[in-house]
Amino acid sequence: MSAILKFIRENHILALIEQAIVKRKSRLSLNAFEITEIPDLLYTCFEVQHLYLHKNKITTIPVQITELLNLTTLTLDYNNIKSLPSEIGNLKNLVNLNISYNPLNVLIPEIGELENLEAFWCNRIGLREIPKEIGKLEKLDTFGARGNELKTIPEEMTRLTKLRWLTLENNEIETLPATMDSMVALVHCNLRNNRLREFPGSVLKCAELMYLQLNNNQISALPEDFDTSFLADLEMIDLRLNPICELSHPDHPLVRYTEELPTTEGAPELASQGSASSRHPQNLAVNGTALRIPPANQRHNDPIVLDMDLDASSIESSEDWENSVNSSELDVQYQSEDERAENEIARTFQAVGAALPELSRYASTAS
Repeated sequence: MSAILKFIRENHILALIEQAIVKRKSRLSLNAFEITEIPDLLYTCFEVQHLYLHKNKITTIPVQITELLNLTTLTLDYNNIKSLPSEIGNLKNLVNLNISYNPLNVLIPEIGELENLEAFWCNRIGLREIPKEIGKLEKLDTFGARGNELKTIPEEMTRLTKLRWLTLENNEIETLPATMDSMVALVHCNLRNNRLREFPGSVLKCAELMYLQLNNNQISALPEDFDTSFLADLEMIDLRLNPICELSHPDHPLVRYTEELPTTEGAPELASQGSASSRHPQNLAVNGTALRIPPANQRHNDPIVLDMDLDASSIESSEDWENSVNSSELDVQYQSEDERAENEIARTFQAVGAALPELSRYASTAS
C-alpha cells in the first residue's frame, strides 16, 4: 500500500470513529479497511453497541475493547487474531459474536461468562475441542463451529436448552454425547462431513427437530428403535454419502439416501399434513434475535443481503442456509437510511482508494 493511500485510509478510519463518538452512534462499521492495529480512539466509543471489525488484518485484540460494555454485536472474523483477552467475559451484554477465520486454535473458558450470548460463530479457527464452559451460555440460540478439528463435543453443551441452530459440519467428529436429547429446542442440526459411525439416535428425541444433516459420515445402519412419528416438524434426515446408502436399508419418506429428494408418496398421513415448512412457516424464518437476516425466500431480492458473503453451502441447499451464513453482516436490515448511505460512502472511498496508485502514476507524469 502506498504511503498516500495508507495516510488517507487511516485518517478516514479515525474520522468514522470521531463521528461515532460525536453523534453517539450505536453502530460502527470498520470492516474491510485493512486495519492492522485497532486505533486507541475506538476504546472511547462507549455508546457503540454494534461493532464490525471483520475482514481486516488485525493480529491482536487489546484488553481495552472489553471496556465497551454496551456492545451487543462484535464481529472479528477474517482477521489474523491469535488470542482473545481473558477479560472478554466482561462483555455481559454481548448477544452476537463472530470470531471465525482466525488462527485462534483454542476457545478460552471465559467465553462461558458471556451470559447474554445468543449467536456464536467460530468457524475455521483450528479448534480441537470446545471448552465445557460453553454449557453456561443459557441463552445461546445459534452455534457454528464448522471447518475445525473437533472429534466430539462436551456433554455440558447439551445443557443448552435454547439452542436451535447447531452447525458442526466439516470436522472430525466420531462420537456425540448420549444426552443430545437434552437440547430440547434443536431445530437444525448440521453434522455433515464428519466421521460418525453410529446414527445419533438421541437427536431424534428433540421434539422441535426439522433438519438433521448426516451426509458424508460413516453410518452403516439406522438404530433398531428408529422412529420419527412424534417429530411433527421434521422435514428431512440427510444420509447421502454414507455406507448405509450402498447397503440394504429401509425406505422412509423423510430420509434422503440419494440425490433425489424424499417424498411423502406412500405416506398419506404426511401428505395430508403438508410439509413442515408450510405447516410452520415461522420455524423456517431465520433466527430473529441472532442472525437478523430475511428468510431464504426473501433474501434473493434484497440488494443488501445479496452483497453479503455467504458460504457455498448456503446456496447449495435452501433448507440449510440459516446454518451456513458465515458473514458478519448481522442486523443488516435494521440499519437506518443514514447508516446505509454512510456505508455506501465508505465503499466508494475504498474503491477510490484502490485506484489511487494507478491514478498517481498519471499525476506524476502530467506537465
